[in-house]
Amino acid sequence: SLMAWCSLSVMADVRVVGDNDDEVRLAAPAQRIISLAPNITEVLFHIGAGELIVGADEYSNYPEAAKQILRVNNHAAANYELILSLKPDLVIAWQSGNGDKIISPLRKLGIPVFVVETREIERIPNLFRRFGQLTGNNELAQQRIEEFTQRLQLLGDAQIGKSVVRTFYQIWDQPLITLNGKHMVSDVIELCGGVNVFADAAPLVPYVNIESIVAADPQVIIAGGSQDEQSSWVSRWQK
Repeated sequence: SLMAWCSLSVMADVRVVGDNDDEVRLAAPAQRIISLAPNITEVLFHIGAGELIVGADEYSNYPEAAKQILRVNNHAAANYELILSLKPDLVIAWQSGNGDKIISPLRKLGIPVFVVETREIERIPNLFRRFGQLTGNNELAQQRIEEFTQRLQLLGDAQIGKSVVRTFYQIWDQPLITLNGKHMVSDVIELCGGVNVFADAAPLVPYVNIESIVAADPQVIIAGGSQDEQSSWVSRWQK
């Protein structure tokens, strides 16, 4: 009956607010998703929605299954014709990673765009929850939230009574780039018993030099990048 159909439609309606405060409204949980960043791809797989991804950015390489997804964008540009041809019912974008240059044209094409910008470790469970709502994977998302929250508690408890370790986190080698205290990586360092020696730097991603690092006197250096890059970075520090 018409009333039964209307009832089902109301039940299926999905409304979720992104980190840009825009509400994304879907008639039903998404079935064909474009992920514009590797962090988005990984979380979608983590809450059981990886098989719904029909297009992803060039750096989405984890988990292994993500490597089979069609590539639709990189950090600088997106293939809008390809994205349209994949008939997505939802695009998920990373505000600071993709930027308005890539996000705005998608909105003009009439595709629902959900924007994420998770900057604090305590906000990750909320990200799981919203991805669960968008994909209809609420149950597994809730399970992941509980696992994550318990893990945070255990990591925090393990540092009680221990000395704080002064830590330099290296994003890149030439030029030397790090992160300040407002970045989530700094949250992780603190959670695990460290303190970011450049926490008080003004930009989110500061450029630094050898002299300023030596003056900051870190007890440990943690490097990002690929394993190939890390070997050359470590050898330079050993000198």
